[in-house]
Amino acid sequence: MTDAPTNELRQLAAKIVTSYAQANPVGPEQLTGVIRLAYQGLQRCITPVPVAAPAVQRKKRRRGRPSAS
Repeated sequence: MTDAPTNELRQLAAKIVTSYAQANPVGPEQLTGVIRLAYQGLQRCITPVPVAAPAVQRKKRRRGRPSAS
């Protein structure tokens, strides 16, 4: 990740936390946790989700006695 997205995320997190703190009672000791949650949430939004490999269908194995030919 480059510095540009990091700085942008920090600015967005600051705006989110400012708005949240204005609308909700937040103590000074809780502020760092709110900042961390906002920043981590924004990071998750831009992190690519790994694509799972398609499931390979296996042949079903017959159980029991082999048939007499």
